[in-house]
Amino acid sequence: MSGYPDRHQSQARPHPARAYGVIERDGGWCVVVEDCATRPFRDREAALRIARQLQDQADRLNHVDAETRRSA
Repeated sequence: MSGYPDRHQSQARPHPARAYGVIERDGGWCVVVEDCATRPFRDREAALRIARQLQDQADRLNHVDAETRRSA
């Protein structure tokens, strides 16, 4: 183990798809992915805006077409 990436393993591999969502919790609305949640936002629209931005970034990193994701 050299501490450097192995040439054969350095190929970019797509990560499993993540779906960001919004749930209501005490004190506001949280953005969630898998089993993790943010601190609450005061209003749902702010949480939705952040969730959409995070989802778009994750989709771009994984080369997922936004139209394909929305239709699934």
